[in-house]
Amino acid sequence: MDERKEEFLNAMLGNIIGKQIRKSRIKWDLTQEQAAELIGCSTEHLGRMERGEQVPKGLMLSLIQLKLQVSAEDYLRELNDVLIKYEQNN
Repeated sequence: MDERKEEFLNAMLGNIIGKQIRKSRIKWDLTQEQAAELIGCSTEHLGRMERGEQVPKGLMLSLIQLKLQVSAEDYLRELNDVLIKYEQNN
């Protein structure tokens, strides 16, 4: 994969996961503070993830999926759609 494509997909993945985190947090009627405490991170870190500025990895991503019930299928499906559109335009 070329560097430009990888950077684009990483940015999109951050945005997609962030949107899913926020959607789930709101669904469960949690503040950022409550959700951050639930998954074990700072409110600032959660905010950066929700804004797509930081992509959760490894254990953090697993905790988000478990504690906030964020579905990997949802964000992977959306990422696949973005990838298909990217490849059609390049």
